[in-house]
Amino acid sequence: MYERLLMDFVCVCHNCRKTIEREFLYCPWCGKENAEVADNVVLDNVFSQLEEKQANDRNSRIKRIESKIIEIEKGLDELELGVRN
Repeated sequence: MYERLLMDFVCVCHNCRKTIEREFLYCPWCGKENAEVADNVVLDNVFSQLEEKQANDRNSRIKRIESKIIEIEKGLDELELGVRN
């Protein structure tokens, strides 16, 4: 159990193969960038961009739907006026 808990906080440097803390940006032994942290930064950026794009797409769809609703309401108003006359 202790080993599993420890593995959540440490990883192995891909360059020198020594154990380092998972959150380190660089290996304190050889100075190589921690690939796990670099990958996480890249993934965070990708997901942030994806979330922003999804939000923009969602807002765009909402605006298109609102425009269509306005058009339908105008059409209904015209029909109602035609029926009254």
